[in-house]
Amino acid sequence: MRPLGDLMQRFLTFFLATVVYLAGAPLTAQSVQLADGRMLLASVEEANGEGLRVRRLDNGGVLELRWDHLSTASATKWKRKFDLMGESQDEILVRADEVIYIHNGTRQSIIGRITDATGDPLIVQVKGVPYRVPRGNLQRVHKVEVPATQVYTKDEFYAVYLGQHAPGDNANKHMLLAEDLIKFRAYDRASEHLDKALEFDNAGDKAKLATLIDRLKRFKAAAKELGVLEQIQVARSRGTQKQFIKGVELVAQFEVDFPNTKLKTEFEREKARFEQARTRFFTQRVADLWRRNIRSVAEKQVGVDGFNLQAARGFAENGMSEAIVAKLEKTLLLESVEIEEMWANRANYSAGKRTENFNYGIGSWVLGDKEILKDTAVQKSLDKQGTQKKQPAGKDRDIERFAKLLRQAMERRRSATEAGTEKKAQTDEGWWLDASKQERVGWLRAYYAEYSGQMVVKYASVQQCISCYGEGTTPEVGGDGKPVRSKCFLCQGTKWLRSFKAY
Repeated sequence: MRPLGDLMQRFLTFFLATVVYLAGAPLTAQSVQLADGRMLLASVEEANGEGLRVRRLDNGGVLELRWDHLSTASATKWKRKFDLMGESQDEILVRADEVIYIHNGTRQSIIGRITDATGDPLIVQVKGVPYRVPRGNLQRVHKVEVPATQVYTKDEFYAVYLGQHAPGDNANKHMLLAEDLIKFRAYDRASEHLDKALEFDNAGDKAKLATLIDRLKRFKAAAKELGVLEQIQVARSRGTQKQFIKGVELVAQFEVDFPNTKLKTEFEREKARFEQARTRFFTQRVADLWRRNIRSVAEKQVGVDGFNLQAARGFAENGMSEAIVAKLEKTLLLESVEIEEMWANRANYSAGKRTENFNYGIGSWVLGDKEILKDTAVQKSLDKQGTQKKQPAGKDRDIERFAKLLRQAMERRRSATEAGTEKKAQTDEGWWLDASKQERVGWLRAYYAEYSGQMVVKYASVQQCISCYGEGTTPEVGGDGKPVRSKCFLCQGTKWLRSFKAY
């Protein structure tokens, strides 16, 4: 019998995931089986050659899972969904050992079969060659799924799979073994077993036997083409930036070297799958890096001499995207046209729609009353009621993170007033000049996200000004000693501070 606590925990996980599903949340419940057999309800956001990124449905947390964290069946399922492995007609994948170690201060890795797991050094066999790794240099050993051609020689592969199939006088088993041997490019061995299948003449599917014989003839005549195709498959399955760049070169090389290839169908299929995987990978990278570089570009620009508020608006609306694209060109080694196209198509992938928090802080008043409240619950309430009622304090977590900054700004404004430096009405350029670098960077980020036309606002909210608490005025003592209410020096009478989420 399971402990009550364990059952309760499982029930709560299921209940929370169900609530999210029924509520129509954007996350879709998907099952991921872990290596120890446990099932995880999550939304799979992206995958690459190293593993999955998933968002849990119970608490919204993001997990980075390596492929060895998953069961073999689950890893295979998700690799196929993300085109990180070949279909059955393309390649054979095997479970192998990835050994990560340090050599001369540099991190290295070997993928093969551990043939001696007890001694020192550790022996890793890779295509017939034994590699010795001192145990003192080991960092990690885990299982990975890779094309069999990366691990076995033809003789090693044949010995292993001959034992697995044990064909005897069964033509069907000889056909299955021959099919695996064709995928491994062991054509002479495959020919032997197809001949035996013909000799025994007891195949259940003689049409398939004829198809295998024809495929073997075509593949033997195009061995060089298959070698390049295999390298393209490997680049796709590894799924890293370096491998995708290499894969593009291999695709171009194939088209130049083999214009009249007999494997046109196989090449076009692999080319399409490679392009799909490459587009997914780079589109998600573009989306992630574009959003991340908004801050770095803003931080650099606000430090430029003479960069006032008017220049900030113009830069956000016109030049900021170009600066971001220029940084991505260097990082991703892509052309600007392709980067812009991928950014425009980012919503096709879950990672592309991941939102960032943006906040104008105490500079919200510069936008004006209408723009501050645009598309917020407060504005909708005002539109319904026709009159402004006092709203409860906002609880947006992003606003709360700025509370300390806002208090510091308020004290700075008060000190300036007491020193007689703010007797004149505050202007937007005056605010910008007085604002700290952090305030200006935050404002520029937010203005770019909302007014550049490059991003999509998903949710906007406002919080009451922390100086006037949403009144727009603050009590002061007039020259005659009587209490009066003056326009709030922090929000300039606009009452609200604006924040939003956008992707």
